[in-house]
Formats: sequence, structure tokens, C-alpha cells
Amino acid sequence: MNTCFLEKYARVLVEVGVNLQKGQKLLLQCTSDSLDLARMISKVAFERGAADVAVFIDDPYIKRLRGLYCDEETVKEVPDYRKEQLDYYLRQDCVQMSLMGTYPHNMDGVSNENSIAIANADNEVRNVVRKYLHKGTLQWTGTAVPNLEWAKAVYPELSEDEALEKLENDICVMMRCDKDDPVEAWKKHCEDLSKVSTALNNYNFERLHIRSELGTDIEIKLVKDHIWTSAGDMGESLTKVPYVANMPTEEIFTDPHRMEVNGIAYASRPLMISGKLVKDFWIRFKDGLAVECGASQNKEVLENLLMKDEYTRRLGEVALVSKNSPITKMNRIYFNGLIDENAASHLAFGQSFSTNIKNGTDMTNEELLEAGVNNASCHCDFMIGTPEFEVVGIKYDGTRVQVMKEGDFVL
Repeated sequence: MNTCFLEKYARVLVEVGVNLQKGQKLLLQCTSDSLDLARMISKVAFERGAADVAVFIDDPYIKRLRGLYCDEETVKEVPDYRKEQLDYYLRQDCVQMSLMGTYPHNMDGVSNENSIAIANADNEVRNVVRKYLHKGTLQWTGTAVPNLEWAKAVYPELSEDEALEKLENDICVMMRCDKDDPVEAWKKHCEDLSKVSTALNNYNFERLHIRSELGTDIEIKLVKDHIWTSAGDMGESLTKVPYVANMPTEEIFTDPHRMEVNGIAYASRPLMISGKLVKDFWIRFKDGLAVECGASQNKEVLENLLMKDEYTRRLGEVALVSKNSPITKMNRIYFNGLIDENAASHLAFGQSFSTNIKNGTDMTNEELLEAGVNNASCHCDFMIGTPEFEVVGIKYDGTRVQVMKEGDFVL
């Protein structure tokens, strides 16, 4: 990755993503092959006035070896000290950043049992961070960092060097690092997204009816007093400092009512779950609960995560993305949830966001559940947006308003 890109990338993540303030600490979680970017981020953070940078490094290749050679009981164990280390920093005036790698074939040859156990262990550690971000008290961001294995999966027709260069260029564009001043470009982007979220909030829809040419036909009630949120609206909760939670981001999202979702949703892109690629899948919902699912590949991996418990089987997010997203226009499957979710409108099963309902951060878990906000141990996005994607908003008086037509907003 060239130095110019590294500097711009780091600056965007520190100044816009977590929006690090002088005197704050940065908790940086990264993979072993993203150390160049981690070092540049640390430099930018310290120059901006960070009190400290604490780095936690994960190695995907050692994780694969553990999956191949250890038993299920061993790989699913999460020592308390791992969680306490994270919590130690998060209890302080700290911001959090994740540099996420994508390794499409890393779990090839590893049993489904061990792959799922490793994913569950990772999720248990991630829940330490989620506890703070779902309270709205944490400035945080996550991004995807290119690596060779990922590049070869996205661009199999190119040589290794060409594939890696192309993926790096793609991410450069997604992150607006191709602009002379990417920080200013992000500010403008956030303003544009906020205009859409404001319009949706002004309509105050009771429910959405979503359809696509793949067969998606689903009606989703929204929680009462819901809030549509975009990158231009983050930091309106308890942090009081604006930040951008995921980078890149093109979505406007809110909380569905966990008990009132009916219909079927067909995925428009494959999904990586527990290191396994789930393809051509669909999920049917009745009275909020996922009751049936199918897939052409790795259906059992989807079932294991989705059907884990009652709360995981319910929706936790509905997000709308224009087909004019720069990621959509790249016309590639990236096998990465963060990137692919910003190329298409999507749903998520599992945890909802207390920040997406008025006064949600002041409510107890019981009050949130009563209001229809889901509470689960995971959050998994899956893409349903298509070129012919259609969304109709239904107001409390029954008035129907076209929100999206042919994959784009018409508000």
C-alpha cells in the first residue's frame, strides 16, 4: 500500500471515523497484515494529541491452525483476561477502531463445528465493545484492509500483484482517499446522507413494504419513535462528538419492530459466516421470527447462527442504500460484510441499536424490548438490495409514500 494512500486513509479514520479528541486514548484492533496502516494511524493519532494508543493484534493464519488442530472445546474458550483487557480501556476516555481483514478461504478444511466455535468466541470478545457502542457512549469506527487472499477472491482473473493493486485502488475510491482532501469529501458525503435521513424521519412511517425482482416481499413495522441514522448523524447520543461508525458507509438505517416482520427476504449477495461463504439464501419471517431459511451453499452454517435463539431469529436493523453508491457502481462482490452492505440495501438479524429510538440510551433492556427493540448476542447484516429494489413507506394514517424505486431514493 503506497505511503500517500496510507496517510490519507489514516487521517480519515482518525479525524472523521473516531474523531479523536486531544487527550483521548485510542483502542486499535487490527490483524497482523494491517500493521503498516496501524502504525500510520498511531502516528496520526499521537500527532492529533492522543494520550495513548493501545494495539491488539489478531493473526488469521494462526486462527486457522487452531481450527485445524485444536478440538472444539479449546477453540471456543475465551479467557476472562481477553475481555477484561478491552474493557479496561473502554471504561476510560477512549475511542475504538477496528481494522478488519477478509480471508475468504481461511477456514477451508476446518470443520463447521470449529469454524462456528471460533466465530462465536470472536463474537463474545466483540460483545465487550458492543456493550459500549449500543449504549451510545463510544466513538468508534471499523474499516476493511486489503490483503492478497482477499484480492485474489475479488479479482480472480488478474495476477496476484494486479489483483492486490486493483483492490487497494477500489478501497481508495470507497474511502474517498482519491480526493485531494478526503476529510472535506467525507464531510460533504455525511451532509448528503443526513438530508435523506432527515426526510425519512419527517415522514415518521409506521412500516415499510419492501420488494425486489429476486422475490423479496416483506413488510416491516418500525419501532415507535424510531430514528433514521446515517454517517451524518452519528454522535448525537451520549458521546456528543460526531463520528462515523463504519467506513466506507452509504447507508441510512433504523430499528425494525422485533415482533412485527412478515414475509420473505432473498439475499442479493453472498455472506461470509464463520469463515464459510453462504450463497443464494433466503429467510422467511412470521410475526417477527425467522421460521425458515434456505441456501444453495452452507445452509447449515446460516441455520446455526440464525436459529441460535429467539432473539437472533429476529431483525435488528433495516438499512437503505442507493444503487448509485460508488461501491455499487464497482459491480463486484467483495465477500466483506462491511463493504457489501454499503453496496446494497440490507437487513440484519440480531442486535438492534438503542440510539435508533428516541431516548433509547436512557431506557433499560426491558423497556427497549417492550418497545420492540431487539436484544441479541450478535448482529449480522445480509444484503437484499437489487437494481429493481422498491420500498414503500406506510404512515400511521395508511398513506403510502414511495421511498425507493428501481434501487434509488425518490423522496
